[in-house]
Amino acid sequence: MVTGFTATEYGDFLIAKLNDPYYNTVKVLDWEIVAGVQSFRTTGTLSTQAGSTTVNGKFTEFSNFSTGDEIIIGNTTFTIDTIITPIELTLTEAPDFTTTEIEFYTPTNANNYFEYEYRWSKDNEQFSELRPLSKTQGFTDLMGLTFNSADPLWIDVRAEVAAITTGYSISIISVTYTLETVDGTVISCPQFCVECTDPFAMYGCANIIECEDDNLFNPYDLNKSTNLYEQLVGMTSNIFGHPVQYFRTEPDARTVDVHLMEYSLHNVVDKKTVKILVPDNEFPDESMTYDIFGMEFAEFEIHITASEFEAVFGQGKTPRNKDYMYIPLINRMYEINSLSIADEFNQTSSYWRCKLVKYQERSSVIKNEFEVDTDNLTTGVEEVFGERQREEQEKVTNPTQFQTVSTAYRDGIRGFIDKDLKIEDYDLKNRWTVVSKNYYDLSNINGQRTGVEYAVPSKLISTDNLATSLWFSPQLDSTDTGEYVLFGDLAALGGFKLFYSNTGFKVSANGIDHEFNHGITLQKGEWYGLIFNINNKFLQISLSLYRLDSTNNTGTSVGSRPQDASNNLIEEYTETIEAGQPLQWDSNSKYHIRGNKTYMTNIRVFTNVIEFEQHHNILNQYVVRDNQLSILIDNAIPSLGYQRFKNAR
Repeated sequence: MVTGFTATEYGDFLIAKLNDPYYNTVKVLDWEIVAGVQSFRTTGTLSTQAGSTTVNGKFTEFSNFSTGDEIIIGNTTFTIDTIITPIELTLTEAPDFTTTEIEFYTPTNANNYFEYEYRWSKDNEQFSELRPLSKTQGFTDLMGLTFNSADPLWIDVRAEVAAITTGYSISIISVTYTLETVDGTVISCPQFCVECTDPFAMYGCANIIECEDDNLFNPYDLNKSTNLYEQLVGMTSNIFGHPVQYFRTEPDARTVDVHLMEYSLHNVVDKKTVKILVPDNEFPDESMTYDIFGMEFAEFEIHITASEFEAVFGQGKTPRNKDYMYIPLINRMYEINSLSIADEFNQTSSYWRCKLVKYQERSSVIKNEFEVDTDNLTTGVEEVFGERQREEQEKVTNPTQFQTVSTAYRDGIRGFIDKDLKIEDYDLKNRWTVVSKNYYDLSNINGQRTGVEYAVPSKLISTDNLATSLWFSPQLDSTDTGEYVLFGDLAALGGFKLFYSNTGFKVSANGIDHEFNHGITLQKGEWYGLIFNINNKFLQISLSLYRLDSTNNTGTSVGSRPQDASNNLIEEYTETIEAGQPLQWDSNSKYHIRGNKTYMTNIRVFTNVIEFEQHHNILNQYVVRDNQLSILIDNAIPSLGYQRFKNAR
């Protein structure tokens, strides 16, 4: 399971992304990733004093450590000198920072570590394919690349758990790139990748390239006064604050509406206990009002200190509209309708002013695993009157008697279907998700005839990208040495074709072949999901093959039932090839699938590459979400037309 930048299971992965790009960069000279492990040894929190080697713990068990062991405080590794008590130890070197009750880590080891890959971009939209992150300087390695200093540089790091001990967790703490700029300057700034409870313990610039300190006298530096004020605010919240169950939301970045400048969907991402302040400690009275929209109760204002909120949810987190909370003292659920940062002493922005209104159930707020928690705290109209409403609707509509069936004339994608092509009804399921309801039986068409010709022309220019996804079930015998066209066009010499055999895949684009030798044995009758990317922007092509774990649908014992499994597919093979030049063609023909020893469904062609973290989502979709990025979508559904009658009466 992955939470933020922390992973707990083998195979978990996370992607550390930059908030802002680097500029004027020509080379990456070096990189360093600080990752830490938490276990039974790292219980509790610790505090340090600048210049002192003594470390004080709270609820710690320092007896689990020995002299010479290493611990990570902030993003710096220290060596233990002496274990004094379970809550006190000394270090061989004194920290030059002060911390108060922060979490700590132990370094990664052979039993608990990440494996890293990288990708880069000039616009934070189109990225290169993932490559192993190493200290070598080959032409495909990060330190072997040369960048155009006129373009911004974005670097993503993918960390996958390669080994982990049961009950342990691994976290990315910071990522540091040493960069050479166009003027020859070498800069190095750690980028923070976790939610730190005490940012003053972290060395770095948190995604700010310029790291030089300004030692001039600053008459407006009122840090001591500001810190005192913030401490008083925090103390007030701790003493007079009322605990509430707070549900934090975040907008779904994939649902942005650039015209309305808003997000269509929000996800509930966390639930924790937060203390709130009510001005003058005056809650609204218990009276209720009734209007055409139902029962309402009074609106009111609350305050949430910034330190309290960040201590609970993480550094940099803030309240948002559509966040909601249950207030036990008055037994009511409210949501945030509007908020503003309070203008206080020296613009400290010490607390948030939030206007609360009655909580409303919204289809645009996806609660995910917090659905049950929310339902347990609310009672809606549907629960009180839902059954009677359904009874009344059945009386009025009488659906049993007046049901109707309508069909579309054609799908608009397929221009030709062979008369011998069989379209079979079959529910291809991954746990509870229906991946497909039909498939093409191409084994019934002989002689490599065209089974389906699409109304989409097959062409690609050098500046564009292309991605293909499909599901197929090979019907090959183990002794079959043939090579079959899985997808492509009708061009004899040029054009584009994707071949497959028992031993591998081959891509032919405008007469140039690229081979993917997967080295696995394709099982007859098994269903495989395929993702093929042509990334002309980075001169890369990649192919990934996944297998559907059918046992997810049939298990009956606890741990093997469909409800106990995940929707993730089994990765059988993935490889990226450096193309050296753009793949391009104009076949003067259309995409097609032809007769071969294969069952096939869910054939899709997109105008953008499918990033690694989206592979499972794309393959599990029956209804394509990103329809605007597609040029071909075929779910192998039979075309039904209306029957025509002459002289109908």
